[in-house]
Amino acid sequence: MFKTEKILSNETIYIKVKLNSNILKRLNTYIKNKNINVNNKLAGNIKGSYSIEDKDNYFFNNVILYLINKHTKDFPYSVPYTLTENCKYVLDTFWVNFQKKHEFNPIHDHSGVWSFVVWMQIPSSYKKEKELPFIKHSNNPLPNTFNFYTTSSLGKILKHQYMLEPSDEGTMLFFPAQLNHCVYPFYLSNKERISISGNVSLNPREII
Repeated sequence: MFKTEKILSNETIYIKVKLNSNILKRLNTYIKNKNINVNNKLAGNIKGSYSIEDKDNYFFNNVILYLINKHTKDFPYSVPYTLTENCKYVLDTFWVNFQKKHEFNPIHDHSGVWSFVVWMQIPSSYKKEKELPFIKHSNNPLPNTFNFYTTSSLGKILKHQYMLEPSDEGTMLFFPAQLNHCVYPFYLSNKERISISGNVSLNPREII
């Protein structure tokens, strides 16, 4: 269906997916038919965030269900729920972000059981951004990155950094919703970074 990569470290547990052209084409139609602005319901310092609709449950049935089963198999200890006849999941929230330069998402987590991000358009390069004069001498360059955060048993903050490049367009990360993460700004492009995110929750109508 699509290529997946299991990412396991002390800092994070997630599945990296390269979506195929048919799925990306469908997601682009969702973006074109975006609904109301929902930035007041999100943690991000991003002005343009809009709800979108998964028509006919296409994305849920063709991508999300596969990744739920794969994540549960690869990381059985990470989520305290299993998919059973009486315990089913639903794509609870689904939205698109149009992130402009200087905008960002502070450290936050999501509601639900699993969350994901799909990068549809990445106008800037981490390799170029980190060479900016006010960044290049830093021992912790962070522009144009997506970061996961956890803590060790001693309370030390652990970071897993995903450095964004235009070649990451069409890439999806699927991870436990309670995993803290943030998105740092970019500076070198006037184009928008476009990403789709969502939360997968237990369907309360299916719980007995």
